[in-house]
Amino acid sequence: MEFEIPTTKEELTATLEQLFDYYHHYKGEYEGQPLETLNLDKMVFNEKSESVLREELTALMAKKQAAESAEKCAPYKVEYEKYSALYNAEDEEAEALLLAAEEEYRKKLERLVADAAERNLAQSSAYLSLRAELETEFENKNNQISRESAARKAEYQRAMAVAQSNLDETEGYIEKKYLAELELELLEALEKQKEYADAVLKYNNTIEEKLVKSRNDKAKAESALKLQYLEITARGVTDEELLELGYYTDVIAAVDGYYYSIDAEAAYNDFVADPDMPIYLGSYYNEILYKYQLRKNNAS
Repeated sequence: MEFEIPTTKEELTATLEQLFDYYHHYKGEYEGQPLETLNLDKMVFNEKSESVLREELTALMAKKQAAESAEKCAPYKVEYEKYSALYNAEDEEAEALLLAAEEEYRKKLERLVADAAERNLAQSSAYLSLRAELETEFENKNNQISRESAARKAEYQRAMAVAQSNLDETEGYIEKKYLAELELELLEALEKQKEYADAVLKYNNTIEEKLVKSRNDKAKAESALKLQYLEITARGVTDEELLELGYYTDVIAAVDGYYYSIDAEAAYNDFVADPDMPIYLGSYYNEILYKYQLRKNNAS
């Protein structure tokens, strides 16, 4: 029993009365100090569905797939853009060549007309023949420019088609590769999750077994304590049980706590004069009396 060491005779008397009453009507742990049970926490594991895992893995792999696709498709994209730019610029370049050819034809025609007029040959067969040749040359030049431009555009288109084909093939390969990897990663993630879930279940089952055993042990112990309490209350506390419970230890501590705080002779005289001390100290009374007598004699 917890108590404060008395500092006055009144406090000592009151403390001894409390100790006597407590231990002689001892209720034990059954009512005084309830037994504790184990306090163990179970593990909590929120299992993810296959669709959630697939979504998470897809998001992770999308970055890797995008990086690899950008790296391996870059040369084909550059090739495609190169020929696409040439194809788009071809019409303007052909138009410039046609304009240059027309300008050349116009100058040649002006010189031919001026020469014929100067020599008064504007209606001559020689002039008309030269003019027809000039027009044929101009027409042939235009046709050649158009044919060559069309040929170049066709070549650019073929190069663009090859680049696009390589690009599509590479992207398709990378996509299939990561789809296959996704399935493998998903299977592995599901297996690991199942292993962890099984481990958590096993751990929690072990914890539950320990908790059940603890509750059962507590119930048995409390039943035993209750029986002990009923037995004690039925027959009273024996001197041996008082010793085992700590009654005499507490009483001697209270008595010594007070009497050692006052003069040795006064302590001895007061102790001897107190008629209740033999009751509280029982078989220890003579031992304590002898101890205080020695203290008084040594102080003299």
